[in-house]
Amino acid sequence: MDARLTGLLACTALMLGACASQTPESAPGADHPLAGQIFRMNDRVAVSQAELVADAADAEFVLIGERRDNPEHQRLQAALVAVLEAIGDRPRAVAFEMIPAERQLEIVEHLQGQTDAAGLGAAVGWDSTGWPDWRRYQPIAQAALDNDAQIVAADLDAAEKEAAFTQGAQAFRTPFVRRTGLAEPWPMPLMVSIQDELRAAQCGEAPAHELIGMVRVERARDAMMADRLAATAGTGGGVLIAGNGHVRKDRGVPWYLARLRPGARSVSIGLLEVQDDSREPALGLPYDYVWYTARVDDRGAPCESDAGLERVRQAG
Repeated sequence: MDARLTGLLACTALMLGACASQTPESAPGADHPLAGQIFRMNDRVAVSQAELVADAADAEFVLIGERRDNPEHQRLQAALVAVLEAIGDRPRAVAFEMIPAERQLEIVEHLQGQTDAAGLGAAVGWDSTGWPDWRRYQPIAQAALDNDAQIVAADLDAAEKEAAFTQGAQAFRTPFVRRTGLAEPWPMPLMVSIQDELRAAQCGEAPAHELIGMVRVERARDAMMADRLAATAGTGGGVLIAGNGHVRKDRGVPWYLARLRPGARSVSIGLLEVQDDSREPALGLPYDYVWYTARVDDRGAPCESDAGLERVRQAG
């Protein structure tokens, strides 16, 4: 490891520690023994922030999950992007689940002659997307722009999601379906796991035929994110900012990246909230690393009201 990389890794704990210091002490779980801890899933070992970054720096693709309504997750994502961009020899493209691919032209036009992410949200119509305020995600984009990295719009648009719901892979162009493997059948355990997850996200209210459509949409979204990331990463690699469900190694974006870029290594980081009824790290989760954080303090109980149900549906 050269002196430059050693120095950058030495700064990692300071940068990421600053994110944690912004978490209110009163936040639920802030004093939980797992809060701030990172665990590597393949050998179930606790690791340091510098160890995680050093491993991610060697991967072509780094996928950073989140729960969208937890601001600590966006702070950690921004810090990780900043460190990875600073370490790399070439800029890493940074792809956002939150921005439909059809908005890529608006991104390019907004950034012509400037590197300020402040107005990027308005340029892509962020306020109409239903995601938290752009100011949460702006530091992530700015960290990329500060290092001359490309911002990539990676999601389906509303019409494509509707088509995927009703038609599945048949709604998309044949070359896209072939190269991503979108039409490939999944083993039954994967189908059961995604249906269970979506059913829980709907508080058990979704009928079976709707679950089938939801599975089609999620698969198409993951395939699109992987396709956009693989197409724009170039020689510097890429980072994906997306919900935890999308960065799962077993059936999320990595599943499609493995078909688009055979042999390319990806590192998946799940940002998970601590739970009061669990004092030990969960094992065997479908990520390379799990980073535990405090919880949001004003979310309310899910599924007990229309507002609570909507929060569950919107959670990453």
